[in-house]
Amino acid sequence: MIQNEIKMVYMTQPPKKYTFEQPKVKQYVEMWCKGNVLNLFAGKTKLNLIDCNEIRVDISDEFEPTVCMDAYEYVKSCEDNIFDTVILDPPYNIRKAREKYGERWIGSFTKIKNELVRTIKPNGIVITLGYDTVGMSKSRGFKKIGICVICHNGDHNDTLIVVEQKISNENN
Repeated sequence: MIQNEIKMVYMTQPPKKYTFEQPKVKQYVEMWCKGNVLNLFAGKTKLNLIDCNEIRVDISDEFEPTVCMDAYEYVKSCEDNIFDTVILDPPYNIRKAREKYGERWIGSFTKIKNELVRTIKPNGIVITLGYDTVGMSKSRGFKKIGICVICHNGDHNDTLIVVEQKISNENN
């Protein structure tokens, strides 16, 4: 039984040190963004978000974020129902953590996701980048609406982008 349709996209893109230096990845994420956008692990490359209010959060001030702060601490400080879109692009492997953050790891990603739920508006979007398609998951009240597989060719792991929409309790 199919519960909901998921828009699947497959593309090839040579890898870059920073996620959004990859033009196809950047464009795919930008097309899903709307309203108040939280770019939680913002990194170096700024997105081109038209008609959006982007808050860029990163622990490194070298990337000139809107807020220089630990991701979990920032999310804990947020009000309820303020974001229409959340982008989650943490350093999801040891190499990326070393390159970008001097081996600082992001801590418990589960804690961040649990806290994020209350900050996202009903029907809001979460875009998660990584090596799996777990995302926010149905258990937190989200349904998958898009998955993008980025083949980097050669000896690189694919990047998976999961797009999920927050659903109201009545629709679970």
